[in-house]
Amino acid sequence: MNIKSFVPLSIKRRLKKLFHSDSEKEAGQNLIYYCPACDSKLGYFNPLSSLYEENKKKYGWLYTYDDTETINPQQYSCPVCGASDRDRLYSLYLKEKFQKVDLSERPLLIEFAPSRPLQKFIKKHNVNYRTADLYMEDVDDKLDLMDMHTYPDNYCDIFICSHILEHVSDDKKALRELYRILKPGGWGILMVPINLRNKEIDEDPSVIDMGERWRRFGQDDHVRLYNKKGFMDRVKQAGFKLIALDRNYFKEIEFLRCGITERSVLYIVEKND
Repeated sequence: MNIKSFVPLSIKRRLKKLFHSDSEKEAGQNLIYYCPACDSKLGYFNPLSSLYEENKKKYGWLYTYDDTETINPQQYSCPVCGASDRDRLYSLYLKEKFQKVDLSERPLLIEFAPSRPLQKFIKKHNVNYRTADLYMEDVDDKLDLMDMHTYPDNYCDIFICSHILEHVSDDKKALRELYRILKPGGWGILMVPINLRNKEIDEDPSVIDMGERWRRFGQDDHVRLYNKKGFMDRVKQAGFKLIALDRNYFKEIEFLRCGITERSVLYIVEKND
């Protein structure tokens, strides 16, 4: 299957008109896309592994990718650095944010369950970068998101917690811990898979059957599936101020160029002084 066939023709035409330089046209290249994580101009993004779709069909997943807020299965990963669509979304935001804030004192940024492509991007900036996870190798801190007792109160300036809360048995406890370790005035990127059809959070940590987890939660290591309001309410209940940034903030054409769907939303949390 030709990867480029995944890209709608209307999007190709719009991007070509906006972003093709004369030199690229002369060279016969088709570099209409851009990865902000590795700063590469691209002709395409790689699709999500077919394994996910096969398992969702096998176990009777109740939804489609169109029901999910931030995922682009057709243009999922960068062929150069491997950055997923959400990595690219975070990189877009961080690139802008790091230009606006004072990094002279190297603020402490903790990334939980680190993404390697995003890690490389962050390390290019003047931040004190640490990684943490309970199971991953080669992280700075081995810890449980629900019990980060090794971190004192008001410890970090910034955190990134992406697609972890759907895995833990008590996400409310994990959210309280994230709030506790963040300094007043600090901020973070906090993301989970969000189903746009659900009216409430579907969760049951006691479910251990792999097929049932695929059917209800969309993956065999997930214990809940968030709806939008339920996720936002839980984050606010933990004490955070929550900011949702969509295509109107980033500009629709930037989403198209970076292979990010128009349904994508970036959730930023802040801890008041």
